[in-house]
Amino acid sequence: DGRDLCAELAPYLHPDETLLWTGQPYTTRKFRPNPLGVVFMIFWFGFAGFWTVTAAAAGGFFAVFGIPFLLIGGYMLYQLLVGQKKQLSATVYAVTDRRAIILCADRRGTGCTEFLFSRLFNITMDEVDGTVGTIRFLPDQPYYTGYDSPRYRRGRSPDYDLRSAFLAIERVQEVYRLISEQINRA
Repeated sequence: DGRDLCAELAPYLHPDETLLWTGQPYTTRKFRPNPLGVVFMIFWFGFAGFWTVTAAAAGGFFAVFGIPFLLIGGYMLYQLLVGQKKQLSATVYAVTDRRAIILCADRRGTGCTEFLFSRLFNITMDEVDGTVGTIRFLPDQPYYTGYDSPRYRRGRSPDYDLRSAFLAIERVQEVYRLISEQINRA
């Protein structure tokens, strides 16, 4: 899209730090929102609209109670279909000789998450399709079902994964190898 990622990262780099790689999520692979979430929110929004219109037609005060649900459903549907894609397009990844950097921009400003190679000991790579994949910097979260040994799941929210992983990047094997080399040098 013509963005200068190096210029965006410059304020976050240390004076003697070397930038080795930059990237963004979902540049070659299309982002698809969770279809179950979209279907649920369409039903939510539709039912809230039906409730509000029906209550208003009946002349009751109950139509007012439907408005917050209508607004929440509309906002969540917007977030699923448009908001997540906007947030992903505003995210920048970088690998330097000392750390991995994730810049996430939203309406409140830009947040910077760093993972120092001297403190990283376990990263994982998930190949999505050929050379496109995800590199995770944090281990999966354990949870207990109460019946057996612990199970593991990834972050509880999309925001967790956005700030703790390089999501759907191109040439994932090369970037993984680059990060592994930097961890071994640290």
